Amino acid sequence: MDKFTSKINEEFGPKFKLGLDLHGVIDSSPDFFSFLSSAIISNGGEVHIITGGSWKEENLEEELKKMGIRWTHHFSVYDHLLESGTKIIGDVTFPDGKVQKRFENGHWDQVKGDYCKEHDISLHLDDTLIYNEYFQTPFARMWTHNGNPKKSHKSHRHLP
Repeated sequence: MDKFTSKINEEFGPKFKLGLDLHGVIDSSPDFFSFLSSAIISNGGEVHIITGGSWKEENLEEELKKMGIRWTHHFSVYDHLLESGTKIIGDVTFPDGKVQKRFENGHWDQVKGDYCKEHDISLHLDDTLIYNEYFQTPFARMWTHNGNPKKSHKSHRHLP
């Protein structure tokens, strides 16, 4: 791990900062992200949970703790847009029944990229590809198969 940390620090400066989306990324592979978040923080880095969920209205902290996830910072796109007075144009209902306010087009998609730039995030992992258009810092899309089983021709040694 020291060799990895040294290489990362040479490239990204004194501290590696990982941004992680919760729904569709962390919750799709919690054991892996429990290990990764712990390793990064134990080696002096930061883990930023950057989610569309509300830290004020949902029990996200408890959800993360149950999965064994460690973090140093957290940020809610939803809470940020509400607090900043972004124009609300209606409601959106998610498949799990959760209802949130819907904001003017474009505002939601750019917030994670803005946050990562402002906080010098070394790499952000997300399951929503459109966000990449708004990132100036490194961004990676995590393909999780949305909980569906892999096709029979796919290797079983990779994530389900």
